[in-house]
Amino acid sequence: MQFLLTIFYCCVFAYIIYKWKFFHDNEIQKSWFIAAFGLKILFSILLTLIYTYYYTDRSTSDIYKYFDDSKIMFDALKTKPIDYFKMLFGFDNDSVYFDETYYKKMIFWYRAYNSNLFSDSHIIIRFNAFIRCFSFGYIYVHNVFINFISLLGLAALFKFFKPLFIGNAKGLFYAIFLIPSVLFWGSGLLKEGLILFGLGFLLLSFQQFFIKFKWYYLLLMIGSIVILLYSKLYVIAALSVPLLGYLFYSKFSKTQPILSCVYALFTISILLFGLWFVNHKFNPIEIMVEKQHEFIRYITYFPANSSFEIPELSNGLSIFKYTPNAWLNTFIRPYLWESKSPFVLLSSLENLLFIGLFMVVLFFPNKKRERLFYVIFCLSFVIILFTIIGLMIPIFGALVRYKVPGLPFLAVALLLLIDVDALKNKFTFLKKIL
Repeated sequence: MQFLLTIFYCCVFAYIIYKWKFFHDNEIQKSWFIAAFGLKILFSILLTLIYTYYYTDRSTSDIYKYFDDSKIMFDALKTKPIDYFKMLFGFDNDSVYFDETYYKKMIFWYRAYNSNLFSDSHIIIRFNAFIRCFSFGYIYVHNVFINFISLLGLAALFKFFKPLFIGNAKGLFYAIFLIPSVLFWGSGLLKEGLILFGLGFLLLSFQQFFIKFKWYYLLLMIGSIVILLYSKLYVIAALSVPLLGYLFYSKFSKTQPILSCVYALFTISILLFGLWFVNHKFNPIEIMVEKQHEFIRYITYFPANSSFEIPELSNGLSIFKYTPNAWLNTFIRPYLWESKSPFVLLSSLENLLFIGLFMVVLFFPNKKRERLFYVIFCLSFVIILFTIIGLMIPIFGALVRYKVPGLPFLAVALLLLIDVDALKNKFTFLKKIL
């Protein structure tokens, strides 16, 4: 039954991709998007098999622990449907009744050393509880749904950057859809799929909202922000500067791409200072220090095979001092000899791929400057994101997943810095690929 239902939903979503205008592109055929969807399904099966037969403890498996907890929420639909919908939408559900009846029966609704800056398990539990309405409790059906959602987000990201890649859409397609970590972690029953959806539609709706006002773009923006806030807050925090810079650039200073980002950084800094002035409990530096200490305490109580030492933060000066070390951990590490699991090895090999792209930039630089803002846009998001996670995450296994939202932006930035025509003239076989 599970096999037939999984195939059925795969066919349904493939048909939607084929018919939906959202996936129409004048350079990329719809069959490419269907192929990407199929590839994501295969990676999700691989990840599920690994967590089923290699990491056999369901209570520590990220794809199973939230899936199992969602059954407790879903079962309320059969006996007390009002309770189910209250929990699903987070309405009037914060009470002793819900705590005793449902949440304390879940293993991961409440978590030791929970950090909302980095993760909120509630959204993925709710997602699984909703999909159970269609899946009959089969996990592979959940994989199909999460992959269609993440594919939508990646397609939205593709459409956001497409105007910069007229005539070279294939390169953009590879950068968005085929990065190994994005394929692997972005295809599993994990929050990464929801994050990619929120990230893609936030950028696309933000772009289209200022091109032509339509009310549903505003709704998409709000919905995307909510998804990111309740998935991993650090992603929206890292995106705030480039997103505001995009607004300044598109509306006020198209001839000053660097100044647009400077204005955005200055504005965000003033806003953060204002929030701290109004409420001293909101101190970004203290929040970062405390979150790092939470992770360090966590690996003290729950040792991880891929943990490593990071400098301990204490104040703003230590953040500034140890930022280069954070970049080393996120851009270069894990080294090949530090890879103690297949997941970490994948990230290590992927780092070599990005280093190779950087070398191509050095030998085939794009000397045109009309796309400079978008290079800064992508790199500012990546640098802020990698700084946050590099300063605070002392576990390679977690680090490789937290990097996933930034990897397409890093690949796009490097592609914009490469003179693709010169590269194809030098290596003619690339003309068939790019």
